[in-house]
Amino acid sequence: MYKKFMIVNFKINFVADETKYFRIYSGAFVRGFLYWVLRKISREFALKLHSDKHLAPFAATPVFKGESKNIVNKLEEGEKYSFSITTFVEEIGEALKDYFISMDKLYFAGNNQEVEGVDVLYVEGEDLREEEVKKFKIDFISPCYLRTPSIGYRFIPLPIPQLIFRSLARLWEAFMQPLPLEYRSWLDNWGIVVSGCDISTEKILLRKNAWSVGFKGEVMFSLPEDTYNENFGRITSLLLRFGEYSNVGGGRTSGLGVIKASNKRM
Repeated sequence: MYKKFMIVNFKINFVADETKYFRIYSGAFVRGFLYWVLRKISREFALKLHSDKHLAPFAATPVFKGESKNIVNKLEEGEKYSFSITTFVEEIGEALKDYFISMDKLYFAGNNQEVEGVDVLYVEGEDLREEEVKKFKIDFISPCYLRTPSIGYRFIPLPIPQLIFRSLARLWEAFMQPLPLEYRSWLDNWGIVVSGCDISTEKILLRKNAWSVGFKGEVMFSLPEDTYNENFGRITSLLLRFGEYSNVGGGRTSGLGVIKASNKRM
């Protein structure tokens, strides 16, 4: 449906106008802000995007305190905050860039916040490629939940490798390019395993009476020698870097599943 293009990432920095608690998860406010901007740019396009049953061509983060990765549940007057929005489509990215860089004020969470700056980053698919991985760590910064590929769509707040990388592969193929079918079979045969973790679960409210439970924390993964495939190791590395922009799992457009990955050398 959408024209394929590079990834465009926006980081919006602002100073809070007044002290205010978020009634729901702050990432849901970021998602709402994005649709508000798109309606101002093109109401018809925003309505179509909102009602589209395809994968949403964007992801968002929750609100962080300053330059940290500390997620906040309120704004304090005079304090600095930031959030990010990433798109995978040229038309959306260029329209948002024109709007964001012209902002004097940021209308967010019911107030006009003072804009400190907007950082724009363009990332091509080739920029994400690295050498194959054998061990790596993922820091799940915001709560993440996954869904089983079944009729019931069971929600699972656990770092199951097959579900994590199937989720990322589906997004990559929707907006970038195809991946080998054999990669999914390799995942299902435990081509990637969990080698350690330090996680906890958290309950979040995305909208009124709509609670979700996700896990946060650090998870170590490895690619066992008896199933190791160099090409699949490279694909895994690619999807890890992509996931830092796309988020992982359910609720990614509302700031869930924000990750930071790092390779561990043998």
